[in-house]
Amino acid sequence: MRKIIVCLVLTLIFSYAADAKSGEKNQERPNFLFLVIEDTSPYLLPPYGNEDIKTPNLDFLAKNGVVFSKAYSNGPQCSPARSSLISGSYSTTYGNDWHRNPHIVPGQYFFPQYLREAGYFTVNAGKTDYNVTKDVRREFYPVAWDKMSGYQSKTGKPNASYNDEERNGRPFFAQFNNMTTHMSRMTSVSVENREASKLNPDSVNLPPHVPDLPDVRADYALHLDGVSDADKWVGYFIEDLKEKELFENTIIFFFSDHGGCLPRGKAFGYNTGYQAGLIISAPPKWQHLLPEKPGSVSERIVEFADFGPTLLSAAGVEPPDHLQGKPFMGEHETEEREYGFCFRTNTEDHFDPSRSAFSKKFQYIKFYTPYKIHALRQSFQWGMPAQLAWDSLFLAGKTKPQHRQYYEPKPREMLFDMEKDPYCLNNLADDPEYFSALKKHRKQVFSHVRETKDLGFFPRDVRDDFVRKGISLYEWIREEDYPLDSLYDLVERASWPSIEDVDYFSENLSHSRPEMRFWAASGLAYLFQQGHFSKVPVEGLKKLLNDDFPSVSAHAAMALVYCGMVGQGMDTLLGQAADGNSFAWSAIENLGALAQPYVSDIAEIAEHPKNRSVAFSARSVLINFGELTMKDLIDDKAEQNFIKNQKNRIEHWAPTLP
Repeated sequence: MRKIIVCLVLTLIFSYAADAKSGEKNQERPNFLFLVIEDTSPYLLPPYGNEDIKTPNLDFLAKNGVVFSKAYSNGPQCSPARSSLISGSYSTTYGNDWHRNPHIVPGQYFFPQYLREAGYFTVNAGKTDYNVTKDVRREFYPVAWDKMSGYQSKTGKPNASYNDEERNGRPFFAQFNNMTTHMSRMTSVSVENREASKLNPDSVNLPPHVPDLPDVRADYALHLDGVSDADKWVGYFIEDLKEKELFENTIIFFFSDHGGCLPRGKAFGYNTGYQAGLIISAPPKWQHLLPEKPGSVSERIVEFADFGPTLLSAAGVEPPDHLQGKPFMGEHETEEREYGFCFRTNTEDHFDPSRSAFSKKFQYIKFYTPYKIHALRQSFQWGMPAQLAWDSLFLAGKTKPQHRQYYEPKPREMLFDMEKDPYCLNNLADDPEYFSALKKHRKQVFSHVRETKDLGFFPRDVRDDFVRKGISLYEWIREEDYPLDSLYDLVERASWPSIEDVDYFSENLSHSRPEMRFWAASGLAYLFQQGHFSKVPVEGLKKLLNDDFPSVSAHAAMALVYCGMVGQGMDTLLGQAADGNSFAWSAIENLGALAQPYVSDIAEIAEHPKNRSVAFSARSVLINFGELTMKDLIDDKAEQNFIKNQKNRIEHWAPTLP
């Protein structure tokens, strides 16, 4: 893994026309350089107070720029976060907020095209994780970028660079991506499968939202190694910019793509998943564009959706009206946000949407499927020794209350005082003293969903149906004048149901649209899980057991299990789960003890699975019933793939220098 430092040189911009300097010194518009690292919460970064490591290059950026203490990635995973970044809008508006679920979007989606039209040379050398289909990439990437790519396999050099001779003195916007902090560095299943951290795990200062366990410490220490490597990478860019006489005209955005790798960070809807480290550094010529004095810490709320409009504003370009982000630098700078907004849609195959509003003091979370636990397993994140160790601790009944809530059904909403509780451990939603703040933030989420035409409540299989037909969901709802308000009303009532809602849900069980049927079944499942059985629309739910959309049939079956019709509901879920319906497996795992009488059926599926995903899900349920241990979750082949992928990643980022 030591080679990783050498690799970082290669994401440098050494390339094809190193001395294209004509007009650079008198350039009238700034260059913009995005240096993006992966999966890293601010608590890992020394400019935010971390004392376990030193990062002289990040310290240099902070001294000459602004550290943002309230920067949010909009989504807590790579693709929804980057989708918001590249579109200058919330990816929920385009319906591509489901992590790893490519969608069709219109050409207006990519903000770099507006910089390019204004005369900028646009480069993306690295990650293009924008959750869009291959057809969209082929059509619109060439419109947005002059050069974009990964790395040449033979030389290791980036084959897209701001030093490219085609730039010919134009101002540039360039984005480079660093993988040394990515979760894949930690997904080794066991600590013994990887290199030891350079830090002593026993000496690091562990954040309080995770239990203090040896494997948690080991993962955290290795992550800090990645931050140190990333700091060296940043230093190479600073040196290159100075060598090429570009530094005095370049504004550098250094940021992480979302929260960190420790469990209940990345992929989860807390501050630990959404908050990104962000440092914007500018040379003296352009420091007047910064929102605060160099060397300061800004408490201004900024979001990834704001970055594109901000670059346009700083370049003297008025952002197009359809961009939802708010510029926080330049001639078109807007007033400070009072609230920031974030969303969470899924973790792998588990559909568990929530929405958040941040003010300077509070984070509010609205959960739309509160009956689902947070710690529903997925095959990538549970490759981390830290996550496996935390699960083992819980299954042994040894977790502290603040760490046990991760494994329990969620409340309908949460409110956290971010000044006193930045790791979101003390929910204030039921505290009368905070009712006014709760009500204000709840209203903000309610309004934001409607104002942005949030499409994040369509299940994945419904979205996939649009993709198969070559239809953009974003454009379809506008062309069809789709009644989004009716969907939102159903979703919100399903997230807070009462027995008076049963007739309303029953009516929607036979709706012509599958997303409406889904949320009607979801609302009934939650109602029955809470023990309200006085009215059960049995026939309506039974009709959905063979619905064309697996998400609908699985939730109808789950509702039947919760209301006491365990046999019929479980027979449906087991049959569909064996055939690979991931929604059915999610339901079975979430049902907990209600599914335990069917342990022999689940064990048989685990013995003869149709695919590895089915095997993983079956083993996961068996572990919860005490039939297997956490050591059995990741099979030998998957473990070897994790190790192989780690080695491949090292080789990809650390080839021999020419």
